[in-house]
Amino acid sequence: MSGLHAPPVLPNPSPLNLGDHVRQISWSPDSRWLAVALGNGELVVVDVANASIARRWQAHSLGALTVAWGSQAGWLASSGEDGFVRWWNPSDGARLREAREKSWVEHLAWQPGGELLASASGRSLKLWGADGAVVSEYSRHESTIAAMLWRPDGKGLGTACFGRVQLLRLGEAKPYEDLVLKTSHISLAWSPNGRHVAAGSQENTVTYWKLPFREKEPLHMSGYASKVRALAWDRESRFLATGGGPLLTVWDVSGAGPAGRAPLQLKGHTQRITQVAYQNRGDTLASGSIDGSVWLWLPARSTGGMPAAQLASEVSALSWSPNDQWLVAGTASGLLQIIG
Repeated sequence: MSGLHAPPVLPNPSPLNLGDHVRQISWSPDSRWLAVALGNGELVVVDVANASIARRWQAHSLGALTVAWGSQAGWLASSGEDGFVRWWNPSDGARLREAREKSWVEHLAWQPGGELLASASGRSLKLWGADGAVVSEYSRHESTIAAMLWRPDGKGLGTACFGRVQLLRLGEAKPYEDLVLKTSHISLAWSPNGRHVAAGSQENTVTYWKLPFREKEPLHMSGYASKVRALAWDRESRFLATGGGPLLTVWDVSGAGPAGRAPLQLKGHTQRITQVAYQNRGDTLASGSIDGSVWLWLPARSTGGMPAAQLASEVSALSWSPNDQWLVAGTASGLLQIIG
């Protein structure tokens, strides 16, 4: 499409049918393999270059909720509705160790470039060492943790729950930023430079904080058609892409910030956007919708977009490979489309 200078989109193979809801996808560090968590409790490892299933196994007795591939090729972890966190050998699917929580483990993420694994279950946030032992636990959450992520430099974590966003440093029990706001946060995104945090809510809004936060009130972005689960920052920490409706809304936080600025409203999807993902080192933004479409955009240069795939059901997962060569979309009906 005119105005879009995205990486060339090559002829894509037919989507893989994995047979159940794609809950989450995670890349190996070398971009060769993809791990997929399915709603039936299986994990699937996909050979990306050949667009083929390398292995699959039953990882959880109930649905698998998360899968996370660490900075080392052999580190693969998952969590599920059965309350287990499990560590795996991705080469053969062998279980290496496991830990049991009291309820669903909804969030799981490896420390950027490090050895710690973070998990969130109910109100509990835990850090696990490479041997599977608990290194520390944060228990100051007053309600269920709705979102969790690592600080970009790996030296801390952020959590969102009803009424507050907390930013924590490793080794400290109390948050160094306790961002109190009476709303139901459901998503969280931290800019790569560590200076901006945004949270989506059940109330069809996005809240933005510039760090360190010293203002009386954060900035509220409203007018979304639905609750905002999809958030993504570009590599320069300038643009915040958000879902929450059929229009892809992109805020520019450079200079004095987004206050008083009209966001970009990018039109391509016909129904609510469910997933957004910026390239790791490039400027291309991908979006997926409940209508099954995947689009590519370059918000820094143009408001035009380019359709990249049309799938049969809701895009439930969307992720760029670490080397930005591949984009993979998973759907609620179990399809996995490799776009390269």
